[in-house]
Amino acid sequence: MLILLPVIVAAASVVVMPCAAGTWALKASGQTIFRFVINTTPVSTTATWERPEHLEADGETFSRINGPAVRRSARRVKLVNGDVELTFDDPTPGASPDVFQLHCVDNGRLDATFQETGFEPFNLIKVPANGPPLGPWDAGRSYVRVVTRSTNREMTAIFKADQADRQAERIDWSVVGPADKKRQHRTQDLLNSGALRSGDDFYHAAFVFQHGDVPGDYLKAHLLAMVATVRGKPDAVWIASATLDRYLQAIGQPQVLGTQYKVPKGGVATQELYNRALVSDAVRKALHVPTMDEQEQQRQQLTEKSIEAKMP
Repeated sequence: MLILLPVIVAAASVVVMPCAAGTWALKASGQTIFRFVINTTPVSTTATWERPEHLEADGETFSRINGPAVRRSARRVKLVNGDVELTFDDPTPGASPDVFQLHCVDNGRLDATFQETGFEPFNLIKVPANGPPLGPWDAGRSYVRVVTRSTNREMTAIFKADQADRQAERIDWSVVGPADKKRQHRTQDLLNSGALRSGDDFYHAAFVFQHGDVPGDYLKAHLLAMVATVRGKPDAVWIASATLDRYLQAIGQPQVLGTQYKVPKGGVATQELYNRALVSDAVRKALHVPTMDEQEQQRQQLTEKSIEAKMP
């Protein structure tokens, strides 16, 4: 969803909020996109918003930036549960005001939530008051902001337990299977509550659901891995590939990348069903998947190990 951030018209208000005083910049791709200037005295706080005249945003990227930099004053500044709320009038007839809620993280950082958009908070950094003017911007370029997301400790612990259960010399699946179910249920609770935010969180969750036992688990794992990749976890592209193949085979369709092997005890390893013609080895490499020649070598090695294990 693209949100058009309009030009704002404004005025000031009265409140005391010392931790937010200063100049706060939102940066994307190394460029300042907009900034708030907040001046606090013992009896009042005023704020301005400096930004491009026009821009589009989807929460993580800013594009179609054009027009001069404009400066508007806040119509209202107030405290809301310890945070600073800035209200800017929207000049569009009938439009609601644009409201930001600023949360003090520490002396050098603020989180700014742009209400009614569903965007994650913008991470603002404190910059010198006499810094350079905003712009110029390239209207044909997209600017990507760095989003700071904390990793959920419980999700990390769930992932470590999932992996540890599979590193034993002899795996007791009568124990691991029920443990997998509990981990999946708890991971779903964390997802439902919005407790998982970082690339690592979604990467860990993808592995947990990859160890499910129905097609929906594998499809969910694939989607979680995609989120992990978008959120700065490039390693997740492999689990995204593997879960796609696992899902396809689970619904009776051939895998397309070749990540899945079946190794019958004492028998020949197979990758079937496998549509080898759909994508090229160049695509496999881009997805961190071995080429077909490398896969064939791995299949033969798995067959040899299986046969050796069966020999008396």
